[in-house]
Amino acid sequence: MNPHEIAAGVKPCERQINWQKTEFYGFINFGLPTVMNSEWTDGTISPLNFNPDEFSAEEWVSFFKDAGFKGMVLNVKHHDGFCLWCSEKTDYCVKSSIDWEVEDRDIVGMLSEECAKQGLKFGIAISPLDRNSKLFGSGEMYNEYFKGLLREVLTSYGDIFYVRFDGANEPAKDGAEQEYDWEGYYEVVRECQPGAVIALVGPDVRWYGNEWGVIRENEWSVVPERHSIYSAFERSKQPEKRRFFKKQKQYELDLGSRKAIKKESEFIWYPCEVSISIRDRWYYHKDDEYTAKTKDKLHKLYLQTVGANCGFMLGVPPMKNGKFSEMDTQILKALGTDLKRMYSYKVSQIGTIEASSTLSDNYSVANLFEDDEVLTWRPSKDDAQPELIITLSEKDMFDRIVMQENIANGQHIESYEIYLDKEGDGKFEKVSTGGIVGYKRIHKITPTEVKAVKIKITSYRGELEMTSVVMY
Repeated sequence: MNPHEIAAGVKPCERQINWQKTEFYGFINFGLPTVMNSEWTDGTISPLNFNPDEFSAEEWVSFFKDAGFKGMVLNVKHHDGFCLWCSEKTDYCVKSSIDWEVEDRDIVGMLSEECAKQGLKFGIAISPLDRNSKLFGSGEMYNEYFKGLLREVLTSYGDIFYVRFDGANEPAKDGAEQEYDWEGYYEVVRECQPGAVIALVGPDVRWYGNEWGVIRENEWSVVPERHSIYSAFERSKQPEKRRFFKKQKQYELDLGSRKAIKKESEFIWYPCEVSISIRDRWYYHKDDEYTAKTKDKLHKLYLQTVGANCGFMLGVPPMKNGKFSEMDTQILKALGTDLKRMYSYKVSQIGTIEASSTLSDNYSVANLFEDDEVLTWRPSKDDAQPELIITLSEKDMFDRIVMQENIANGQHIESYEIYLDKEGDGKFEKVSTGGIVGYKRIHKITPTEVKAVKIKITSYRGELEMTSVVMY
């Protein structure tokens, strides 16, 4: 069997599918670095300094929903060790922020409860680096302490869809090196929140590798096993493999094409997440306001990520009083309004769809116009370049085609072409081409009034299966 045929048989688990459906979610970094106008603090800053007297969980979650986010990820413990929940394992947490004169200071609890109430998914980010704990650097004693913190936060706040581990490390104050028990941490997550994906330093979701939003043209969810986090752990223990890996960097811009995987034999489902802050830094700094990304820039990033088979996590930092800046609020609410408007009117709803072939009645091409994702279309097995034609009942204008594969069955489309029939005379003109589709491809074209659209899938691997094709 050829490598691309093996890759076509790799499928995601349920938690990876559910994460992919989240698409666009916000990331909050908030704590003592916010107070100190810093990105990191050293673990000695008193919790008394944390006094977000204008914090409102209801306002935060409502704002995130208005921005178009489907989830909220809160950094519950950064490198300084300060915990945003009332921990029984350490006093270096919000329960010691007694100058914040409110009855409930449990940020994690209030936000997770409000997310559940308003229908937003809730996730956490957490760092095993701890500049406050005296156990850091002790080896297994610290690992057990950190697992205890994990169990606390993963068992007290309902369903958590996402756990993001930061990989930062440094010598302890006495110079001792702390070796993290990554696989032990993963076991705690699987035990306490089996539905949560583990990201960044994790086996379920792959970080793109930069914080600037520079995106690959084709981001495959199926990649060679050597890109797994477990292989990375092995390389870190074997210097000779690290040297070999450096020689392979020429392939990093292409992880999944037939050319890139022609010498591979083992593959994993490891979808890509792009994470970037609305500002230059992750915590709030007043002097960062000039770096805030515009609504148009964020929409472009949305198309390059959510619209290109990736998850998009956008950092939105609150101010030390617990409010979001007016500039960030206006930008993101405008983005949310635009996203809702842009993807509300389905031009294709006034049309009919035909296919060059259909595998069977169960896989009718009409299923692509149904909202039920269980209903899918498959071409016949001998159709090497299947075509879809959408004919509108009257000429209309659109500028986006949104295509989705049934990723529960794997990722298959390698390239496609777009043709337009503007007058309805059967004369199709090729106007654009594209690569992979995966979970979702938003293909943007120049706004055009047309009578019919043809999508020709010029290359695919395995058993192609699609769930949706919509023109907006």
